[in-house]
Amino acid sequence: READDERGRGLMVPALASWGDILWRERPLAYIQSPCSRKCVQVCVACCRPVGSLASQLLHMGLPAAPAGAEELLCQARPSDDTAPSSAPSLIPCLGEGCAEVFCGEACRDWALMPEATSSHALLCFGRLPAASRVALERLELLAEESDTEHLLLLAHSVAVMVLARQRGQPLEEVLQRYAGQFVSEPWDALAAEGQGASAEDTPESRRGLLARATALIHELFVFVEPALAAPLLAPELLSGLLGSYELVNMCISLLHPLNAEGKRVGELLKGTGILPLLADFQGQAEQDSDSEAEDEGGEEEARGEGAEGAEEAGTTEEEALESAERGTLFSYVVGSAHCEALAYTNHACLPNCNIDFATSEDAGDWGPGLWVHGTARRPLMPGDEVLMTYVPSVVGRPLEVRQRRMKRFGFACRCRSCLTDFMLEAEDVPPHVVRETVAGVAASLAATA
Repeated sequence: READDERGRGLMVPALASWGDILWRERPLAYIQSPCSRKCVQVCVACCRPVGSLASQLLHMGLPAAPAGAEELLCQARPSDDTAPSSAPSLIPCLGEGCAEVFCGEACRDWALMPEATSSHALLCFGRLPAASRVALERLELLAEESDTEHLLLLAHSVAVMVLARQRGQPLEEVLQRYAGQFVSEPWDALAAEGQGASAEDTPESRRGLLARATALIHELFVFVEPALAAPLLAPELLSGLLGSYELVNMCISLLHPLNAEGKRVGELLKGTGILPLLADFQGQAEQDSDSEAEDEGGEEEARGEGAEGAEEAGTTEEEALESAERGTLFSYVVGSAHCEALAYTNHACLPNCNIDFATSEDAGDWGPGLWVHGTARRPLMPGDEVLMTYVPSVVGRPLEVRQRRMKRFGFACRCRSCLTDFMLEAEDVPPHVVRETVAGVAASLAATA
């Protein structure tokens, strides 16, 4: 419902919630693994769960052949049963001929490929696409990577799930409202007006040019779909509006790499083979290519340390790579972008009452296959309380000026309770260090009980 005059719509708690309660859960409407992440970790295309073993992951990265024993270091344990040995890696190929995507198990594969699927892979599987569409998808992936605009690829996957919904018989009006209409507020190019782009080169004109190139490729990609069905889903205004919504309400996927938990064993196995430095450099380069909070006006200290430390420049030594492995930071996170319905209505607060997490099929349990996103209460909530998340985790406990600066990239000046309180304290000349210590104390208390 409407939260207030400044924040618009929001999510409200319908009943009493305790610490750790799941407030909501959903599958994202559309999601992708970032191009940079695809280079350095092979995941299940349905749930983004890393698959296989150390040996298969090194093969995926094109690194030298792993020594004996690497195939026994699994990204995850397979379900125990009488037919599959526990040491066998869970890496299930797609059924599409010529498709290189893999799954973590048959449940994810069957869900992603079933006729009534809500997974974009059901339509964009290389084994199911005609040759011309394959070429268009490859060119779109290259454009997204070269322009550092992965949302262009997310756009194609959003169109795919809308096409699937129409093929299942859902009315056009319902599909447009569910996947676009309820989110769209500004065209993508308008968000870069008046110097609001990510850089001096990021202008409305440059965005319109980039979108025109992407739109042509998306039209080529879906040329096999019945024109009357596809045309309304490929309208330029719709595509620009979707890109704008991604910029404002998109959620970044971030999943731990399970091989970091086996860092000491990985280090011992690869020590002296020459693979460790190559692996560290490879992972570090992929991290540099990805969007990180280090780019967000002073967030460098928070962003460093989440992944392959010491690999910011080529030439990582064996000792540095070994230390990174032993610390459990050798492998980069699995990262991507997701368009999520409930998240789009979750407003920001610098002291949030809700944690947002993604769950793969392994973590989701009886929720079912595929990728899930869910909100968990950080403290007790009363009926009618608004569910609040933080758009930038590192703002929690930081000074007011830092929080305000970092929230600018979301197009608004934060007016959460924490910021309003700080504004009032500043107006009353309360010393800044008292404000910081108070906010930091509350943040630490909340973190300890989360």
